[in-house]
Amino acid sequence: MPFFLKKLVYSSFLWALMLYADMPTALENRNSYVLDNPHQLLIPKSVAFVQTLSQELQLKTGYHLYVAVVDSVPMEDVSLESLQDSTLQITQKQRRLAYKNMLLQNLPKPYTLIVFMKEDEKIDIVSSEPKKYFDEEKVYYEYMVPLLPKQKDEVLTPQLISAIVLNGYAQAADMIAHHFDVSLENNMPVDESGEREFVRFSMYAMLLVMFGIIGVIYLTRKR
Repeated sequence: MPFFLKKLVYSSFLWALMLYADMPTALENRNSYVLDNPHQLLIPKSVAFVQTLSQELQLKTGYHLYVAVVDSVPMEDVSLESLQDSTLQITQKQRRLAYKNMLLQNLPKPYTLIVFMKEDEKIDIVSSEPKKYFDEEKVYYEYMVPLLPKQKDEVLTPQLISAIVLNGYAQAADMIAHHFDVSLENNMPVDESGEREFVRFSMYAMLLVMFGIIGVIYLTRKR
């Protein structure tokens, strides 16, 4: 066999091996339910949990539940074309919108995406059909916000960020499963302290309103 043919066969063989070696990674990225995590703010165990639970949820309900966690909006990957009003000077809010639009492109419906942006201190829950399968605001205010740092000097570590994201993510998964009347074997218990605080606050507010009405009636009759 001529030398150049041997070299061609050898090169083709190496190329095939490299392509085969890259296939699992490519498939894993394509099928991943963690759409972005460049700074590893979502720790590896949490990534594995999201992948396992989202696969179970999708298999049993057809619903797609995604997560993205970033330190800051990666503007090198954000196209201004995703904004309806493209300008040279865009606000941080527009940057976040463009980033979310980029992530949402081509996602299969129905879907929900939980986005945590550390630098902007923002959490967004975006669904293809809001309020239809679960209450996004309930998950945000009762299961994620209460776990955010109460002190300004408290550091948002990857462990804390993972706890915040997973608490909302796990609750959202449970609510979606309940909508479809199925159970999830791989889910975890969630921290419901935020829900309890919300109920307690609501009770105090109702008592204050009730006492206020009684006071108004008493003063009116006294006059």
